[in-house]
Amino acid sequence: MQLPYSQKIDHWMGVWQAEQAHLVVPTLWEYECMTGFRRAVVLKLISAKIAQQLVGKLFALKFQRIPPTLELHQSARVWAERIGQSKVYDAQYLALAESLSAEFWTADQRLFHALQGLGVNWVHNVIG
Repeated sequence: MQLPYSQKIDHWMGVWQAEQAHLVVPTLWEYECMTGFRRAVVLKLISAKIAQQLVGKLFALKFQRIPPTLELHQSARVWAERIGQSKVYDAQYLALAESLSAEFWTADQRLFHALQGLGVNWVHNVIG
């Protein structure tokens, strides 16, 4: 399945692997990936067999998965408020990045621009 930004993602993944970057995601990330795989099957963008293969690839990625904590949830709630979202999914990623003083990379243009508008300088646009 190719998305408009798939080549950019592949590029950055190659860069991060070559740099042996420490990649960190909230545990939520797995669920969001699984939802994306299922949605792609329902929309007939990929087959169920491809989705099954993607699940295997998901677990092969060298991402450190961080479980939620009370502090991360509280921070995510604040982030959701700051970026004007009623849901805290995106904010969970922001809370984690902030707690680790890490860079945050996203392909979500609306989120990227909202964060830029707030002066968040540790957010980066994967698409360029």
